[in-house]
Parts: sequence; structure tokens; C-alpha cells
Amino acid sequence: MSVIVTLIASASLLHHNLVKREHDVVKEKLKDVARMVAKDPRVINEVDNDLLNSVIQQYATEVVESTGVSFVVVLNNELIRKSHPHVNVIGQPFSNIEDAKQSLNGTEHFSKQQGILGEGTRFFTPIWNEDGQQVGIVCVGIVQETVNQALWDAQRTLYFGLGFGLLVGIIGAIYLAHQLKKLLLGLEPQQIVANIQERDIIIDSVSEGIIAVTPDQRILLHNLNFTKLMEKAKFTGDYKKDAYLDKDIFSLFFNEVFTTGKSISNQVVVVNQSELIVNIKVIYINDEIYGAVATLRDQSEMQQLIRQLSGTEQFIDSLRAQNHKFMNQLHTILGLIELKKFDDVAHFIRVLNADYHREVGFVTDKIKSPAVAGFLLGKTSELKEQGVKLTIDSDSHFPNMKMGEMLHDLLLSMGVLLDNAKDAVANSKEKQVSLFLHYDEEEEVILFEVQDSGAGIDEGLIEKIFERGFSTKGGTRGYGLDAVQSIVKQYQGIVDVQSEVGNGSNFRIEVPYKWRSLND
Repeated sequence: MSVIVTLIASASLLHHNLVKREHDVVKEKLKDVARMVAKDPRVINEVDNDLLNSVIQQYATEVVESTGVSFVVVLNNELIRKSHPHVNVIGQPFSNIEDAKQSLNGTEHFSKQQGILGEGTRFFTPIWNEDGQQVGIVCVGIVQETVNQALWDAQRTLYFGLGFGLLVGIIGAIYLAHQLKKLLLGLEPQQIVANIQERDIIIDSVSEGIIAVTPDQRILLHNLNFTKLMEKAKFTGDYKKDAYLDKDIFSLFFNEVFTTGKSISNQVVVVNQSELIVNIKVIYINDEIYGAVATLRDQSEMQQLIRQLSGTEQFIDSLRAQNHKFMNQLHTILGLIELKKFDDVAHFIRVLNADYHREVGFVTDKIKSPAVAGFLLGKTSELKEQGVKLTIDSDSHFPNMKMGEMLHDLLLSMGVLLDNAKDAVANSKEKQVSLFLHYDEEEEVILFEVQDSGAGIDEGLIEKIFERGFSTKGGTRGYGLDAVQSIVKQYQGIVDVQSEVGNGSNFRIEVPYKWRSLND
């Protein structure tokens, strides 16, 4: 369609220019022939002769035959014809006296009039003798029929060329459309637009940030979550200026993969103190690196998941320990009953009751938060089941605080430290773990310490124990202390470790907290 419209527009323009050019050519031809005839000595010498001789007629006939004009009419000053294609009108006045009179004053002019030969275009020019006197007029013209024929001949060539061009254009357009469709996998433009819109919707719905770039930093695509991650990281630069990735971000994420040609999996990258887990895949086309695509996830989300999983695991362990203890007590009571030692059964139950009130009463007196108290009672039973004595410092005090994310995070942190302490004393003769939990109302700080009687930590390893994945125990461990450090940082707290090889370790955590009574 575009080819046809283009050719029609071109044909209209060319037709207009062709008609204009043809009329200009006709006028120029008439002017040249008329001036040539007016300057011929035969015409000058014979035009004012009263005799009708054949010299001017013969010359006029030769000019008509040689130039292709329709007529050459020579007039004297009385506007009597001295030549004409129709011999019988020679000697008679010109057919349009008013038209011819315009050149009696020595001027030239064009006109388009109806004459003996029909409608035509003609040019009048004066004849001057050697003395500079006007002795006559020359009128040279071409009838419209001749002009139309010339125009048709020219247009026929034009239209033939345009038709041929149209045919070639259609064939070329069909071939080009076929090739483009092959390149576009047979998709129509509407389908391509729909696919692009679908792609944008899909990549924006992915929870990870996605960014794809070429080795020269040009951005191929990015999704909305990548923008949100950059905003969350408070990156101050324009990371996608002129469709190119900022050089600092490019260097941070992609320098390594484009240098080595190897992909990256689950690497932690820090952007303005925001930790991102990054996976980068190199894109190859024809065995050459075309670009790379990176997926980014905020590590805080992963840490939150780890915390939830760790809390669940601790809860399960506590329930398991309580279940073992309860089952052992039931088995003891059942055995005494079967032996009919009823007095021993009563004594055993009284001892259990006293132990329970002693442990529970102490904890509930010092710890006013039911969630924390329940956690510590469960943890005490769990460690006791595994041969570890947990001592809660008598100076401990903790108010009743609202259940929420912070309380959950504190319980998780205590659980991790107590579990680590339990593991630390596993090979010690005295398996002692102590806990100090306190809330300082003046400073508005929650403080808790976990101390163990284990082997201690080598000074060179203290700085590494909070690194994600690092563990002296081997295996798939090393996530607990990383989660604790993340929690402390989240609440702008501090964590301190004091350890001496052979004398155990002490972990101290302080977290700011403005306590408000639950009755407020």
C-alpha cells in the first residue's frame, strides 16, 4: 500500500511538472522561431511589397516543416497576410486584428486564441528593417492538438516507467515482507507489540530485580523491582542515563563476568550498605559474549526467611525436649504404680511439683513477658535434657513487652546464642551456660549476655564468626550469627564478643527500645 501511495503521489507531481515543462518548451520554441523569421532578409525585404510573391510563403513553409510548428504567418503593417498554411487566405487581413495590433507598437506577446487552424498558442514579434522601422509582424503558433499529442507522448513514457516501478516495488515489498516475517518468526506487528507488553508485565511481576546489559554498558532491559532496589539502596547517581548503565553500578555487578566470561551465582554485593544477593548469567550469541543478565534480591528478605526458619527449628527442639522430659516422668510414675509403690509415687510427684514451682516461679518473677518466660523455660528443659545446665542470672529483669517483630527477633537471637553456647560446651567437663537478661529503663536499652564454659574462640576467628556461611563446625552452617548481627544492625544495636581460648566465650548484645506499659 505504501508503495502504491508513494507512486501515485510521485506521478501527480511528475505530471504537473511535465505539463508545465512542455508548455514552457512550446513557448520558448515559438519565440525562437518567430525571432528567426523576423530577422531573415527575405522577410524584411518582401513584407512591405504590395505584390503577393511566393518568396515569403516558400520560406515560411520551409520553417514549418523544419521546426515542427503549426504555422508561420507574416503580416505587413496593415495586418495583411503574406504567408499562411492555407494559400487561399494569403492577401487577406489577419483573423484576429485586435490580437495582432498589440505588436504594431514594437512589442512581443503570447496569446491563446481560436484561429483558422483551431485553438492554439501563438507568439507575435515585430519585423524591423535596416533603418530601425517596423515593417511588419511575424506570428508563429502551434495548435493545441499538436501540443496535446506531444504531452501524451511524454506522459505515456512517464506512466510506463511508473507502472514498471510499481510492479518492481510490489514485488520488492512482497519479498521484503516475506524476509521480515522470517526474521520476526512469523509474527505480525500487533503480535510483536503484544509480546513486548506481555514481556514487560512478566518481568515487572518478578520479585527479584532484573537488569540486562551489553559489554559497552547499554541497558537491554530492566524491571521495576531493579529500580526499587536502587532507590532502597539510596544510590544517588542516574543509573540509567541515556539508556546506559552507570559506570559504578556496571563495574560493581558486571566487570568480573565480562572479564572472565563466567557466570556468578548467589554472590553478596553491597550497594551503599544494602546487601544484595546477585546471580549473573553471561549471554552468548554465535560463541561471542553479547551481554549479561543479573537478578538481584534484597538479602534482608533472605535473612528474614532464615530467622523464621531458625525460630521454627528452635520451637520444634524445645517441644521435643519437653516431650522427652514429660514422657520420662510418665514412665517413672507408671513404673512405680506397677510396683505398687504408691508412697514413692506421691513423693515423686511432690518433688516434680516443687521443682516446677521453683523453676517456673523464679523465671516468671524475673521475666514479666510471657513469651520470653515460656521460651526460657522451654530452653532450660531442652538444655537440661542434653546435659547442659542453663543458669539465669538472679539480677535479670525483663518487662512485659508487646508481641511483635522485635520480640520475635530478640527470641531468635537468644535462641541462636544459647544453641551456640550449648555446642561450645559439648566437649567440656562442666557444661555450664549462663544468661543475663535485663532492660535498663533509664538508658532505654535491652541487654542480654550469654556466657559458656566452652573451649573459647581463637582471636583470629572472632572477626569471621559473623560472616555468612562461616562455621568452625563445618557442614551447611554459619547462618545463625549472621542472622543475629543482621537483627542487631536492623535495630541500631551493638554486639560484642569476649572470648579466651580455654576459658569460654561471652556474647553481649544491646538493642535500643522504648518500653511502654501494655496498659498505656
